[in-house]
Amino acid sequence: MALFTTFITTPTVMAIYKPARGGSSSGTHRKLGDLTTTKDARDELRILACAYGPGNVPSLISLIESTRSTKKSQLRLFIMHLVELTERPSSITMVQRARKNGLPFINRSRRGEWHDRVSGAFQAYSHLGRVSVRPMTEISALATMHEDICQVAENKRVAMIILPFHKQWRGEGDESMENMGHGWRGVNRRVLKEAPCSVAVLVDRGFGNGSQKPGPNTNTDVTQKVCIVFFGGPDDREALVLGGRMAEHPAVEVTILRFVGKEEERNHVVLQLSPSKCSEQSYSFSTAAMNREEEKDLDETAMAEFRNTWAGTEYSEKEASNIVEGVLATGRSGDYDLIVVGKGRFPSTMVAELADRQAEHAELGPIGDILASSGHGVVSSVLVIQQHDLAHKEEAQVSRVVHTENEKYKPGESSGVGVISNDVV
Repeated sequence: MALFTTFITTPTVMAIYKPARGGSSSGTHRKLGDLTTTKDARDELRILACAYGPGNVPSLISLIESTRSTKKSQLRLFIMHLVELTERPSSITMVQRARKNGLPFINRSRRGEWHDRVSGAFQAYSHLGRVSVRPMTEISALATMHEDICQVAENKRVAMIILPFHKQWRGEGDESMENMGHGWRGVNRRVLKEAPCSVAVLVDRGFGNGSQKPGPNTNTDVTQKVCIVFFGGPDDREALVLGGRMAEHPAVEVTILRFVGKEEERNHVVLQLSPSKCSEQSYSFSTAAMNREEEKDLDETAMAEFRNTWAGTEYSEKEASNIVEGVLATGRSGDYDLIVVGKGRFPSTMVAELADRQAEHAELGPIGDILASSGHGVVSSVLVIQQHDLAHKEEAQVSRVVHTENEKYKPGESSGVGVISNDVV
């Protein structure tokens, strides 16, 4: 009987219980671009927002509110309070309470001062903003926390995960910066790599702490100013989709700033694999093969659709011989409360030229890193978006080789493990 029970239990349970994981159902949206946003049909936007503590609440509420149409609520919000599992008695007690609910890692009880403050703030927002909010607390070691975040995102069928940056500015200047530590940075890096949907990392420099915050009854003269920085590529197109949702809010003013290169200065940029580079100080780009002409067409189509839909949105193009200074000038100006950029895993020519730049926060991509790095005088908050695409899951550190218009590149002429892109245009 013991042998029979041992060998029959596992196949019986597997035959009866078949969890729907790993697959994509017809009603699952992995990125914002999958959502239907026409007047006749509008899909529900499902977001999983993570918070370290009460300090992340104002910026998250402001960001989420700005993505919601005030005409009709189409937003379902899942809030996950991230708590590191340590050997302290408080952590053990929280886990024991969670186990009583049959959930060893996710505690839905509303006990604990921090959890009360975080969930209480979002519960109040749910009543004021007419948004469906489901708070929860996730308790685990930092090394495995990303697994729980990704699992909840999969189970709740969210289109985007919002993560707080591991650094947060509590006031003006770098002296007011609070660093949550390298462990929390690792959580973000692993979520960006394993997420089943699009991911946004919020670099908070006081976004939502001012008096001008959007709300359902906000006077349209009081606005939040948001700038979408566009270079091209899948990540930038996802940022553009988010910008369209923000433009629908009457209290949010959206500006599109498109960086374009000068024709006479255009070179061919070759990105080659460089596995010897340090992953924490070097940017990673997608190793997927993509058609550059098709990407250009997709960029132009996305931009044309945005401008046709939101004709009143301010649009400008900027030529910058020095892309770093051009981006920093936008962040230093103070004209925008929030700057939204794509991570740039499949970079345009201008972004590819930054491949050899030493990174401070490589997980944000070249443009996001420039705006998030300390000591540059940037005053705007930054949102870095990575579009979910299985084709871009594999990334690698690279080095660049520049060829002028008069030179023809031959793969055999360059050293290295391989070529990521023969011609970045």
